[in-house]
Amino acid sequence: MSEENNDAVQEIVLGAQEKTMDTDSIRRMESIKVLREADDSNAGARTEKLGTFMGVFVPTTQNVLGIILFIRLPMITGQAGIIQGSIIVLLSCTMSMLTSISMSAIATSGKVQAGGCYQIIKKSLGPEFGGVVGLLLYLANSFGVAMYVLGFIEPLQEAFPTLTIDEDQDGRIIGPITLLALATIVFIGISYISRFALLFLSGVLLAITSIHIGVYQKTAMPLRSEGITGLRMDTFSDNLGSGYESGESFATMLALFFPAVTDPLAGSNLSGDLKDPSKSIPPGTIMAVLFTSTLFLLQVFFTGGSVERQTLIDEKLIAATIAWPYPGLILAGMMLSTLGAGLQSLAGAPRLLAAIANDRLVPGLHKLAPGPGKEPRKILIMTATISLCCVMLGSLDKVAPFITMWFLTCYGIINGACFLLSYEESPGFRPAWKYYHWGASLAGMVICVSMMFFISWWLALVALTLAGILYKTIQRTQSSGELVAAHGTKKADWASGLRFNQVRKSLLALEQHDVEFKYWRPFLLFICKISPSDGKYIPQKGMINLVSQLGKRGKGLAIVAGIIPAPFDAKHRQIAKEGQALLGETLLAKHIEGFPEVLVAEDTLLGRRFLIQGKGFGVLRPNTVMLGFPDYAALEDKEKEDFLQTCHDCRVAGKTLLICKANEEFPTNDEEMSGTVDIWWIFDLLPAQGLLLLIPFLLTKHKTWSKTKLRLFVVVGFDENTDALSHSLELMLLAAGLTAEVKILQMQEGEAPRYHTVNRTVAFPLDAKPNMPKKDKGALMELSKYISSVAIEVSEDAQDTKTADPDSSLQQPSPILQADPVPPHINKDKYGSKLTGLLKEKSGDSALVLISLPRVRPAQGAEEYLDSLATLVADLPRVVFVQESGDEKVQLYA
Repeated sequence: MSEENNDAVQEIVLGAQEKTMDTDSIRRMESIKVLREADDSNAGARTEKLGTFMGVFVPTTQNVLGIILFIRLPMITGQAGIIQGSIIVLLSCTMSMLTSISMSAIATSGKVQAGGCYQIIKKSLGPEFGGVVGLLLYLANSFGVAMYVLGFIEPLQEAFPTLTIDEDQDGRIIGPITLLALATIVFIGISYISRFALLFLSGVLLAITSIHIGVYQKTAMPLRSEGITGLRMDTFSDNLGSGYESGESFATMLALFFPAVTDPLAGSNLSGDLKDPSKSIPPGTIMAVLFTSTLFLLQVFFTGGSVERQTLIDEKLIAATIAWPYPGLILAGMMLSTLGAGLQSLAGAPRLLAAIANDRLVPGLHKLAPGPGKEPRKILIMTATISLCCVMLGSLDKVAPFITMWFLTCYGIINGACFLLSYEESPGFRPAWKYYHWGASLAGMVICVSMMFFISWWLALVALTLAGILYKTIQRTQSSGELVAAHGTKKADWASGLRFNQVRKSLLALEQHDVEFKYWRPFLLFICKISPSDGKYIPQKGMINLVSQLGKRGKGLAIVAGIIPAPFDAKHRQIAKEGQALLGETLLAKHIEGFPEVLVAEDTLLGRRFLIQGKGFGVLRPNTVMLGFPDYAALEDKEKEDFLQTCHDCRVAGKTLLICKANEEFPTNDEEMSGTVDIWWIFDLLPAQGLLLLIPFLLTKHKTWSKTKLRLFVVVGFDENTDALSHSLELMLLAAGLTAEVKILQMQEGEAPRYHTVNRTVAFPLDAKPNMPKKDKGALMELSKYISSVAIEVSEDAQDTKTADPDSSLQQPSPILQADPVPPHINKDKYGSKLTGLLKEKSGDSALVLISLPRVRPAQGAEEYLDSLATLVADLPRVVFVQESGDEKVQLYA
């Protein structure tokens, strides 16, 4: 059987096994699979693994020691002088060193897999930033191959003038041939790359050595006619300061030199081919950066102290003239340096993209992914094709600055990632690199971003825009969104630690008064229906849409919770876990800003009590519980009693209770309702501590309800002055900043005994506005006095009752059965016939009705109570019953 078929059979067997395992077994099997893949990738049966020197030091040194060292650095020394030239080198190399330190810290914080920088950043900051770094580095290296190939042609033309046919066409002829040769070496395998790399690097170092020897040789035998004096103090002094020609500056010289040090992490791109990446990357990279930085500084001092300024500026190949014993060594070194750098870029870029392809971050790219332990030859061909297109342009002078920006963007992200992980003190970030400090990462990030805008602000914006586009593309591919992290359907991303620390600090700082008084916001706990067999959410006439709309416009939060009535065991816990994930997807689809929760409880009543009492952190707990009106005809007697007990539990816990009943579906967020939203005050002025006004007001701020009009129906006795009361209520609404049509209705209190005046409350003082007319102030004060007198009367009656029978609550079958001077057994039709007809007449066509929840009467059974409620609002499309707890503190007035 072939290896591919064997792997396929193993995957099928593993898949079948996982379906029959419990959670722990699945987790163990996944761990075994991860370890097996890691062992396969590290075994290297097909390729030879590299050590620190050949796998990190050599490729990093080759990528840095390019043609800039031989051609551009002498010219930069002539323009900027020795001091500023050294500053340019030190500043650029400092960026490389700081980035290398950051990468070393991240690389030693865990196991490094194939993919280099991409894998390291992906595991640290998530796939979005990892993918951005990987793709930008891939593009930079692919374009860089073309730049190195074209750089190879220039010294080739100097060494062999007879090969020159046409200066503009040589690149299009020699370039593809050179690129094909490099691609062939990479195609053969990584072991051959290392052999050629060492040969190329030896030639480069030999050329550099010939320059240094030549400087001393010219000191004894100067060529003054050619501007070469050898090491002399007067030459050193003359070249110490800057001598910029027209149009040149420190910034232009920095931009010219900076590409030489833009890839200090070439070795980490080959992490999959290293024997021990965590041990090889830090010392190999640091040594390479220190070594190359020293060579750059020596080049500045040697050329600046031995060659006249104008010669440095005018003579492009002055290094070849200095070299001893033969100028051809420099030309050979220049060609070898470009070939070596091109070879390393062509080897590293496909491995980067292969890692991204294996993770399926970009649609369709996975088709090019190589199998385990195989060379990414398909991607190599694609990379070579991209480089060939750039070579055929003949010049990359206009593209090279973009390459620099892409590198700087990547390194800024790497440094920023390392600083962020250190700043948030993430337990998962445990660098073993003892020379790391978070200040190095912060400085590296600042230098990278500053360099970008210093070199070219508009190119910096282009590079950052490209990074943003790539980020959003990968984010959409991963189906991530604003609420995903809260719902637990996606792995933590780069901002998880920041969010956690922010939430932690805010929760610790939050005090009770912050969530009370005029800052009241709806924090809903919606206890929904959950299928006990599979944990799926059971729709309840679209009531969950009301959670979204009220929470969105009230700038509050929501917990949508379900209870699986079953024993707490592994089976049902797994159902709850899966149900919570499904519920999270529902919240995401409904645009609910909140959290899902599914728990297992043997008793539903106890489960609801746990949710009502225990959900939340500190003082940040739900202040409002929302329930759906039960299908009581299908419930057992205990379930009906439990529902009433839950209503009482909400009052005891100090939670506002909303019970939703619907004959028609509650509208979705995409629908736009018309008509009216009606509020009913029945023998009760300002019930529910003002929430009966505030809740519909918040709803009408949502686009679904924005086209509806508020109506306030106030039912009073025949002894009330309806005109004065209507005027006072209108002034009250005006003072509260609310717009609603006030309608006063009259009926006998006996015709609606459940809404007896014993329930009257005073929510807040009615203060007149300073600019209100005098007669309006008087009317408003009369309303305030009237409510206050009722409150005092009720308070005295309640106190008398409590004094007369202090243990009365113990004599009731349930605390919810409050004593009230109403006959205990009343036929349900008579009980609500008058009020039912009035509700149907006035609000039968309303989009939504909000009304206070009546209390249970003594000796009234749960079924009778629920039946009477259903009868009361039987002809209304949608109803929300509101039960106050007495603990609400709402301020409707500024």
